[in-house]
Amino acid sequence: MGKKETKDKKPAQFKKIYELLSKYTQVIIVGLANVGSKQVQDIRRILAKKNALLVIGKNTLFKKVLATRVQELPKEHEYYDELAKFGSAIKELDALKNSVAGKVGFIFTDTPVFDLKPIIEENKVETPARVGATAPIDVVIPPGPTGMDPASIQFFHALQIPTKIEKGQIQITKDFVVLKTGQKVGQSQAVLLQKLGKKPFLYGMEVLACYDNGSILNKQQVSVNLNDIVAKFQQNVRNVSAVSLANGWVNEASAPYLLANAFKDLAAIGLQSGFIFDQIKQSSAPTTSAPVAAKVDDKPAAQQAPAKVEEPEEDVDMGGLFD
Repeated sequence: MGKKETKDKKPAQFKKIYELLSKYTQVIIVGLANVGSKQVQDIRRILAKKNALLVIGKNTLFKKVLATRVQELPKEHEYYDELAKFGSAIKELDALKNSVAGKVGFIFTDTPVFDLKPIIEENKVETPARVGATAPIDVVIPPGPTGMDPASIQFFHALQIPTKIEKGQIQITKDFVVLKTGQKVGQSQAVLLQKLGKKPFLYGMEVLACYDNGSILNKQQVSVNLNDIVAKFQQNVRNVSAVSLANGWVNEASAPYLLANAFKDLAAIGLQSGFIFDQIKQSSAPTTSAPVAAKVDDKPAAQQAPAKVEEPEEDVDMGGLFD
C-alpha cells in the first residue's frame, strides 16, 4: 500500500518541481546529513515566513525533472497539457544537475542567499555520538567528576582514561581526547559519551551551493560577508584616488578631490584678496585656515619680518586630502 501511495504522488511531485524551476531563478542547495525530521519541519516554517520553500525528495526524481526542463517539452509528453503553460526550455538549469547528489534539499526563493544562509544554519541540535558517525569536531573530556560510582572504574581503565576515586565517585584527572575531527565513532567511544551524558555534536542544515540564474555559487562564495566586500571595495576606491591624485590622473575616483582642491585654492585666493564670491559665502568650511601656497603682501621686503619669508604650513594643509 505504501509503495502505491508513493507512486501515486510522483506525478504531482514532478509537476510541482517543474513549476518551481520555472518560477524561481534561485535555488539554494542544503545538506541534510544527520538532520532530523523535526528540524526539517522547524526550518521549513521559518523559511516560509521569508518567502522561501524547502523541497526534499528523491534525487532521481529531481534529476528527471531537470532533464525535462532544460529541453523543449515535446507534445507527446504525458504531462504536456499541464506543463506547457510554463514556457520554453530553461537551458541554464543544466548547471544545477551536478549539485543533485547525496542527502540534500532544495530551497526555492527570491530572497538573496546571503540573507537566508544565517537563518538556515543557525538551527542546530545537540546530538549523541552514534556508532559509525564521523566526528565533525574534536571531542575532549575535561578533568573533573563524572558522577559515576567506583564500580565502573574498570571501564575507564580499559579505555586508558586517567582517573581517581574521590568523594565516592570516579574523577577524570586530565584532558582525555575521545575523538579527533574526521574520525569514525566506535562502540566504546559512543558508550563512554553516553555514560557521561555527553551530546558532543551539533547538527543542522548547511548551505552547500546556490544556483542563481544560470550560475552556481559554491560553498565558499555563499559564505562571503557582503559588508566585507563593500568595505574592501571602498578601500580600493580610496587607493585608486590616492594613486590618481599623485600622478595627476583625472578619473571618477579622483575628480571629486581635484575639484575640492581647486575650490580651496580659489577660496584661499578670494579670502586673501578680499574678493568673496557666492560659493565662499555658501561654504561651511572654516575661513581661518585657507590652504594656499604663499601669502601675498604689499609691504616692502625690508619691512617684512624674516620669519614670514618662508611659510610652508599653508602648503601642508593641501596634503590632508590624500589621507
